[in-house]
Amino acid sequence: MKIYVQRAPLIGVVVLTWLILTSSAAVAIPVFDTTDYITGIEGRTYRFDVDPAAGEYKATLSDLSFGPLGFDFLGLSITTAAQTLGAIDSPGAIYFSSSPDTPYYANIFGVGDGEFETGLFGVQVEAVPLPPSLMLLLSGVLLIAVSRRRSAEAA
Repeated sequence: MKIYVQRAPLIGVVVLTWLILTSSAAVAIPVFDTTDYITGIEGRTYRFDVDPAAGEYKATLSDLSFGPLGFDFLGLSITTAAQTLGAIDSPGAIYFSSSPDTPYYANIFGVGDGEFETGLFGVQVEAVPLPPSLMLLLSGVLLIAVSRRRSAEAA
């Protein structure tokens, strides 16, 4: 007596699991995150490491000042020991590519303003995730390849 296993429901479960896992892969996890302040004319440097598997990163500079705090000028540069990867002179974002085993530096420079000549800033560096649409496209291509293989085996 042979027992037959229907593969169509199994493929559906595998594809659904893949879609759930790939949609959660689109969430960016920060590799560096800090909030600090600058008083007067000042600069700060922070060292951080990136995941060797990821390639593209986004560094975001935010002006978190409120009330009597503020900045006349606020800027960010992302560097390695040998080169500058990008710089901005106002709150915003820098995109850069990573290299394995390379230390990176977030350099923040600013001029405090307001009643206390102090400003509050935030910096976050995170990997740029693959878009969910690309993951869905790859899932569809995989499903087509599997279904063509099955139809070739049946013939």
